[in-house]
Amino acid sequence: MAHTPGRRMTSQPPPSRYRVVEQGRRLVVIDTRTGAPADQGRDVAPMEKAGLGPERIAFDGRAVLVTRPFYDDKAPRRLVLDEGAARWLENARSLGIGTAVLTVVAAIFAPSIIAVAVIGAVALANPKTRAGLRKPITAWLDRYDRER
Repeated sequence: MAHTPGRRMTSQPPPSRYRVVEQGRRLVVIDTRTGAPADQGRDVAPMEKAGLGPERIAFDGRAVLVTRPFYDDKAPRRLVLDEGAARWLENARSLGIGTAVLTVVAAIFAPSIIAVAVIGAVALANPKTRAGLRKPITAWLDRYDRER
């Protein structure tokens, strides 16, 4: 390979175009030429578009849960759940769906059940009731918050 006269050879690579910084408990890649996040043009799914239940991330049963302000005082946060907690949440979701279906079927045959469902919905609409239910749920979720 021929060396061009007048050109300096360096042993250092050129400076990187990207740098990684922390913004709001998240790592963000910044393009040093534009100063904007590098993923600005791509369609990145925000935390709000995450699924409602835990999403499996490994074959050993671990799952990621993105919490919502409806049931978590410290939401939104990403929690890595072990196999037991992920299975428990899946069972609770299945039980909730089954209860909702049974309530609808029972309301068809016994219309007085509609009053019980309405009272439950009104109770959940009350902010004080929701705050009382969120407190133990947040305490349970804090066990899986590894960032703190």
